Amino acid sequence: MNKGSIINLIISLLLLAGCSSQTTDKKPIVAVTIQPQKYIVDRIVGDLIDVVCAIPSGANPEEFDATPHQIREITSSDIYFEVGGLGFEESLLPSILKNAPNIKLVKTAEGLEPLSTLCHHGGEHHLHYDPHYWSSPKCVKVMTENIYNQIVELDAENSEYYTYNYNLFISEIDSIDYVLTEKLKDVPNRQFAIFHPSLSYFARDYGLRQLSLEQIGKEMTPLTMQRAIEEAVVNGVTTVFIQNEFNPRQVETFAKEIDAQIVVINPLAYNFAEEIIKVADAITR
Repeated sequence: MNKGSIINLIISLLLLAGCSSQTTDKKPIVAVTIQPQKYIVDRIVGDLIDVVCAIPSGANPEEFDATPHQIREITSSDIYFEVGGLGFEESLLPSILKNAPNIKLVKTAEGLEPLSTLCHHGGEHHLHYDPHYWSSPKCVKVMTENIYNQIVELDAENSEYYTYNYNLFISEIDSIDYVLTEKLKDVPNRQFAIFHPSLSYFARDYGLRQLSLEQIGKEMTPLTMQRAIEEAVVNGVTTVFIQNEFNPRQVETFAKEIDAQIVVINPLAYNFAEEIIKVADAITR
């Protein structure tokens, strides 16, 4: 039995079990893929709606495999807020949602212009769309509006509460946007390096350039390493970011070659705004 068939069987059993235990006074439930989304939703809904996050803290959304318990949580939700383009969303989520027609699928990044790169696999060419929208407060504002609109539709009775929270959060995001703009506008070296290219939208929206040290999910070859070193030297790269979930071995070698500082970040942190400010502070040192 393949993975898809196993998931379908699990979902069918969970849905049957759920039918016998449903209550009419339970809170609405919404599900998200990653912790940064959960932070946004939590800020809007407070304790009036339960928020389920498919990918737990510390897990890689490109490789994550949901457990029966996590599938049960997802299939109990009224709305699933999808980022769009993350590995879990493309591999497992369709199978989970296929047998849960009660769930409304909402694209959190609807209305945003995605960044893309041309990839080559097995002699074929295709575009790879970057899903890391939450790295930029400017994108977060659009994501937050998309989420808010669905929340007030789901629970119109409490719309005033959600509207108040939404406006407060948008004000905070605007303040962060202003702080980042001021911090980064006069930075002389506009390029930074990072292993996994998770800061693309941050770089785009604040006039920076991201040098990725990862090649389609793989470490660099000696040739691409040398080219990256040459580019970094020419552009005065002084900061190299490494994410918690990746092996820093190549990054350490790269940073030593160009005499740059290594900064460990967590782009998938629940309070992603704090991480983005940390990134900006490291670039301005």
